[in-house]
Amino acid sequence: MAMQIRDIRNPAIRAVRSDTTAMFVHQAPTYTPRFVGSALLAIVSIYIAVTTLFQWGSVQLADVRYGATRTFHADAYVGINDHVDQPSHFVAMNVNSRIVIMHIPGGDSAQTRVINGPALTGTNAATTPVLLTFRDANNDTRPDMIVTAAGQSFLYLNRVDQFVLMPIEERATLYKP
Repeated sequence: MAMQIRDIRNPAIRAVRSDTTAMFVHQAPTYTPRFVGSALLAIVSIYIAVTTLFQWGSVQLADVRYGATRTFHADAYVGINDHVDQPSHFVAMNVNSRIVIMHIPGGDSAQTRVINGPALTGTNAATTPVLLTFRDANNDTRPDMIVTAAGQSFLYLNRVDQFVLMPIEERATLYKP
């Protein structure tokens, strides 16, 4: 005849005893809906806290890299009133969600040119950094300016004496397979 003994301290474990052997059987704990709800609430709270902290950290890192007005500087030889020993200086800024590029040919600030770029839209548009790269995109031997912001790229063609946003007609020929 088997005898059943309940442990008062932990009711999930019970001992089943026969005449000579004792065997312990572990019963799976039952979870109440209140416990499950509390666990779900804790997980969602942790997720919100971690994503908020990550977003805050991303903004702080961008502040350190580009400054509060999101300014990017670059020096490049583009062939517009510059020399190999004195390249042009470029300053790209995000001013109130609008891209503004200052081109200082050959380091001569008296010849500074301002290139007004497109307006940025979307969340955090005012804090998006603007990056510049220079390469010959249309094979005319003059380096063109590629402006990158918010995952979009804008191509400014080097037209001997100024940078011009690439027209739609030329864009179709550039990306032709």
